[in-house]
Amino acid sequence: MSNNLHQRMIEKNSVPTEKRILATIATRATKLWKQVREFLKKNYDFVPELLFYGHRYGWCFRYRRKSKTLCVLFPEIKAFTVLVTLGKKEIELFKQNFSAFNSDTQKIFTSARQYHDGKWIYKRVLNKRDLADVISLIKIKKKPKNG
Repeated sequence: MSNNLHQRMIEKNSVPTEKRILATIATRATKLWKQVREFLKKNYDFVPELLFYGHRYGWCFRYRRKSKTLCVLFPEIKAFTVLVTLGKKEIELFKQNFSAFNSDTQKIFTSARQYHDGKWIYKRVLNKRDLADVISLIKIKKKPKNG
């Protein structure tokens, strides 16, 4: 995933506030950002950690507990990207539900490199369908406590 495709918050010495993150995301993606954050808050005991992921990826919220990362949210101009790492079991679950995902998500999954620990799925969220796919990916990664 090239950072050149999407403008992220890459100023390491400028820690973003929630207000600045929302202003960067802007447009309809702000509502989607709030929805995914609320879903994570309601369904998982992972505390979001604001951190700088490097000059290529910029600032993000990493949802992590102990040494397990559930997902990472990268704010961008007029959108955001969610990273979900799928292990072997999760890859099989994704394949079983392949047709339930939109064609863009299917393409991302199919073209994602297979690492020793699984596949790293970077899904850019621009609309409700993208958000639904991201939530489904997170649910595959870890069952929500409320359903």
